[in-house]
Amino acid sequence: MRKTISKLKPLFPLFCAAALSAQVVPLRDWPVPAPTGKPAILCADLRSLTNFEYSVVSATVVDASTAAPEHCQVRIFIQPALNIEVKLPTAWNGRLYMFGNGGWAGESFESPGRLTTAARGLKAGFVTASTDTGHSAAAEPGASFALNRQELLDYGFRSLHLTAELAKLMARTFYGEAPRKSYYEGCSQGGRQGLTLAQRFPNDFDGIIAGAPGLFQTATHLSRAYWMQGMNANPFPASKLGLLAQVVYDKCDARDGLKDGLIEDPRRCDFKPARDLPRCAAGVDGADCVTADQVKSLERIYSDVMSHGKRFFPGWPVGPEVAGPNGQSGWIGQEIPGSNGPGAWTSYGYNFLRYVAPAVLGGKVDDNPAEAFRLFDIDSAPPQVEELRQVIDANDPDLTAFRKHGGKLLMYFGWADPQLNPLMGVEYYERVLAAMGDSTTDFFRLFMVPGMFHCGGGVGTSQFDATTPLLNWVEQAKAPTRIEAARVVQGNPVRTRPLCAYPQVARYKGSGSIDEAANFTCVQP
Repeated sequence: MRKTISKLKPLFPLFCAAALSAQVVPLRDWPVPAPTGKPAILCADLRSLTNFEYSVVSATVVDASTAAPEHCQVRIFIQPALNIEVKLPTAWNGRLYMFGNGGWAGESFESPGRLTTAARGLKAGFVTASTDTGHSAAAEPGASFALNRQELLDYGFRSLHLTAELAKLMARTFYGEAPRKSYYEGCSQGGRQGLTLAQRFPNDFDGIIAGAPGLFQTATHLSRAYWMQGMNANPFPASKLGLLAQVVYDKCDARDGLKDGLIEDPRRCDFKPARDLPRCAAGVDGADCVTADQVKSLERIYSDVMSHGKRFFPGWPVGPEVAGPNGQSGWIGQEIPGSNGPGAWTSYGYNFLRYVAPAVLGGKVDDNPAEAFRLFDIDSAPPQVEELRQVIDANDPDLTAFRKHGGKLLMYFGWADPQLNPLMGVEYYERVLAAMGDSTTDFFRLFMVPGMFHCGGGVGTSQFDATTPLLNWVEQAKAPTRIEAARVVQGNPVRTRPLCAYPQVARYKGSGSIDEAANFTCVQP
């Protein structure tokens, strides 16, 4: 079969956990490198690369289908339990695309989300790569893998570098040449992984998209335990989330001069539960008011977490209280339990205390999350927590080596994210700016998305393509200043807005529909 490289089709849209949102805006055809020619060896020959460090378990040709074009699927195993998958398309565009994980990772390569993500990369001509990070979520659910020190190290960082290295080796051997450019994309856990790669392995990738990264992972989970400690003591009922959202948005929506159902920057809104919410009379718990105990829970969530008199983690910004496309508040399934059981804050916080940092409770954690949170003391984190930060956090602001490599980093975060605090993204960007100066914007840009929940959804324009702007930046030196995004309802875009490179914000020009991006410009706040 003669090898040809077609023009790059519209690229993949926003990536979250194991799923991708639907693409909204058709993209320009993208120029690609010259054809690479046909593979230099047979797919099955890649099995001979097995050595004492890793085993190429299988290398199989997968015929073209409606899901994906013809490609060579390679599975690699590294002791003690690390699995890597590389897919090499017959028609290659000369690039590598590695995508990240969600949650505690450990996903099967056969899960629908991972198959879809890989297929989209293959259709665009990329070699694709992914990993389970060294454990199986089915065999070791939640964070139970973390009791194994090596599996924790693999999850933290080792698996990422090995996947990148072996994917490049497979491509170099199969095609007879190495990838000309390498890209990484991930959201949530995948976002943390992207920052880990930029910080620890700055030469692995030319371009990285890090969405909603849990970069302060240790502080995030300990703060969840602290917040749920208060929520369990004084539960805030789901039935009052509508009231909470109404008061928040009535107070904060128009702060940017436009009442459009979005909070442009929650930091500009001074919302105080005790002052702004209607209070119930003593001894009364009505549907249209909040009790003193309910106010306590809210104030705990919105306030900075303090430890030993110092700020440990930022309080949650307002915004995710609002109902999303499914009619439910962003808090449902997060701070507040959903129909499928405990919320994510409970699940992640408890898994962290039980498996990742059992020393925090002196090994006393049992099967009761509420009891674990009751015993938790934010002021008594042991020295082991600092060691964990070195393994699973991704908050080093020194990106000198990544910049020197020529790498480009595009980070995004939803301002209404109910699962990972968006202030993490803003504070990290500002730390990098402080450490590296004005040249930061030459290689690192942050895009905040008003109204977007975790990695997508919400009430904002949460569907957008970040990959094409990144490729334009890496390969044509066109730095992104704005990215057009859309809010889609039942398959139709009902609003478009520009996402602006932080600290700029989208400002209405004063005429035309507020639902059309053309009527907005990016300006300094």
